[in-house]
Amino acid sequence: MSTDADLTGPPRAAPSSRAFRRLLYGSIAVFALLALGLVALNLSQGPRLTSAQLNVQTSVERAGQRLLLESNEVLAPVGDAQISVTPSVGVATTSNQTSIQVEFTSILEYNTTYTVTATGVKSASQNAESTFSYSFTTPDANVAFLVPGSAVSTAEPAPDDRIERASLTGGTTETLYSAPHISRFATMGQKLVVATTDADGYDLLDIITPDGSAAPIPVQLAGPGTVTGLTASAKSNLFGYTYRAAPSPYYPTANEQLYIYDTTLGQAFSIPVTGPDHELLDVTSWFFVPGTTSLVARSPDGSLYLADVLGLLDGSSGTVGVGSADALQGFVPGTKSLVTERGGATFTIDFGTPGTPVTAPFTEASGAAGAGSGAGVSPPVQTQTALPLDASGTVVARSSDATALVKRDASASTTVFTTPDGTPITHFCLSTNGRYAVTSTSAGTTYIPLAGSAEPRTFPGSQPDWCSAG
Repeated sequence: MSTDADLTGPPRAAPSSRAFRRLLYGSIAVFALLALGLVALNLSQGPRLTSAQLNVQTSVERAGQRLLLESNEVLAPVGDAQISVTPSVGVATTSNQTSIQVEFTSILEYNTTYTVTATGVKSASQNAESTFSYSFTTPDANVAFLVPGSAVSTAEPAPDDRIERASLTGGTTETLYSAPHISRFATMGQKLVVATTDADGYDLLDIITPDGSAAPIPVQLAGPGTVTGLTASAKSNLFGYTYRAAPSPYYPTANEQLYIYDTTLGQAFSIPVTGPDHELLDVTSWFFVPGTTSLVARSPDGSLYLADVLGLLDGSSGTVGVGSADALQGFVPGTKSLVTERGGATFTIDFGTPGTPVTAPFTEASGAAGAGSGAGVSPPVQTQTALPLDASGTVVARSSDATALVKRDASASTTVFTTPDGTPITHFCLSTNGRYAVTSTSAGTTYIPLAGSAEPRTFPGSQPDWCSAG
């Protein structure tokens, strides 16, 4: 009889093998539950905002700027009704794949925090909703003006003239540059173009870096004379000036002539603007075409000329005639349409379309009598000094006695500023974005908001840089 055990059936697993299988099966179950939970969580949560893009500097300069909200997944269409902006601003909304584009239909206010909220944002593949929210703050409005030095007594020399900078939303002023006998200036981003008068009564022109990080760059003038006008186009790194040569007993003095300078070239020569005949062009008024490197100039006989500055600098193009005008009122803010007067009528010349500029009638709004800013009936205006504010015909003009500034649109004629002491407004202009009017009187320079909630501010200076910006 055998004593060996009768082994029938599979061998019994070792204890360690059974534990491993239990651990393996348990881990698979846990991972499966986690995966199911993540799937459920993903189905219950909507898309996420991953980034936002906006040129905040441009948002205070012109309408139509776009905020781009990026999502982590493809989105269902998003419309205007889902977008809100605080403070309130009109928007036009489009969506494309993983982004929402919010276009602001008006220019934004300076130094203001805006919050854009998109509600009910859904993925293209499921119905869970999300809310996107993004906040940004627009830049402050900084302005510069010339403050003349004044002697304490006739026995003491006058202090230097000062170019000062200030914020329109508050704060103190700071001196950017000081020198004796500053006659005019223009701002070029972080630089200044400054004209000063020497001991002989002739002008000097220099490019100044206010923080002292670079030495002044002298601009070579065409001999002794006077800088009669100075305009800068900071975005194009260009400035231009009109110049009148000093009287000479040997030859007749020319009329004012226009010169241009490209600051990207460092120390370079000014280039005279010439006519189609390549002769020096006498000018009575001129403007940079906004957002371009071109300019429009009017000669004494009323002829209008268009020149690409860069083409003149490198010789690749010349000046061309574009009609005539009795006067140039200025460009409609935010456009490339120049308002001109000819034969008692007003026209726009649109330089924003390729080819020959398009001329069209421009009808100034007549307003409505008796609608004033709490001042009763608005005073009559000097229509010949009206500046265009928008394409609908809204204009800003001085009153007939030059002591008030009036905004005239299709529905009203509103007094937006009255000089407090009855002194006349010697000069006024509009900011390039059309949000402010700027007036100069013997009492100083006042910046008057034409839209928004800002308050007017007055500074004891003259020659505001906004009036020399192209």
